[in-house]
Amino acid sequence: MSFRTGFGIDFHQLVEGRELWLGGVKIPHHKGALGHSDADVLLHAICDAMLGALALGDIGTHFPDTDPSFKGIDSKILLQKTNDLILHQGYKVVNVDAALCLEAPKIKPHVASMCSTISTLLGVSTSNVSIKATTTEKMGFVGREEGLVAYAVVQLHHQFNKVRIVNRSHHPLPEYATLDSSGMDLRAFLEHPLTLSPLERLLVPTGLHLEIPTGMEAQVRPRSGLAIRQGLTCLNTPGTIDADYRGEIKVILINLSNEPQVINDGDRVAQLVFQHVEKVAWEPSDELTATKRNEGGFGHTGTK
Repeated sequence: MSFRTGFGIDFHQLVEGRELWLGGVKIPHHKGALGHSDADVLLHAICDAMLGALALGDIGTHFPDTDPSFKGIDSKILLQKTNDLILHQGYKVVNVDAALCLEAPKIKPHVASMCSTISTLLGVSTSNVSIKATTTEKMGFVGREEGLVAYAVVQLHHQFNKVRIVNRSHHPLPEYATLDSSGMDLRAFLEHPLTLSPLERLLVPTGLHLEIPTGMEAQVRPRSGLAIRQGLTCLNTPGTIDADYRGEIKVILINLSNEPQVINDGDRVAQLVFQHVEKVAWEPSDELTATKRNEGGFGHTGTK
């Protein structure tokens, strides 16, 4: 599954003589939350939502209040540790929607700081962290200021799909150069260097065979540095590798420069990008829904 959603909830008593920490921010108040850690009810609810999304138990399972090492611990550390668990499973937080329920103090002045703290810890934009607050209109233990509650919903996205690969080359497996790189470099697998004359094209082997998951494709794309420095680019780009193909991955290179270009064994010749594929079913009809453009034609929007 590419996306998982989790729900978290946490309660704490409010007592005199304790600091009030919410969303990783110290809130001025005459009462604070009682707990084994700093009792940040909001961060605890978010941790539970993240863990629940992947069926990894709850915050008490991973950070039990019977463990002295967690006594008085900053809950930002717990959120960071929870995020590390999520990342280790190949998932990343997409967004957080949380709500605090307490009678006092007013939370609105602190929401921006909370969102900034949480977004930094989770590696997401502040626009993907929502925090709301409400009261119970004086009803119940929250209304009597005996305690407070936090609720959180978190969506996770699976970053890495497992792709079976057979490597018949002597080169390392393709890898992402940086954390946010979209493509992995493909290397030439050659017995001898190849020379491409101007406008000549050839098929460059890589020694790699893939078993791409159903519902995905792999795309072979040019490397910008190779194109600008040597005029080497890919034909049939982006070239699609279907999920049921089991042959060797090869790259169609063409030399668009004015001089011969040499390709050596191990040279990075292209990028490999994985994409999800959306399939459609035809719905025969005698007419189509009208638009402003209508029959505007190819290559323009139909407007002047």
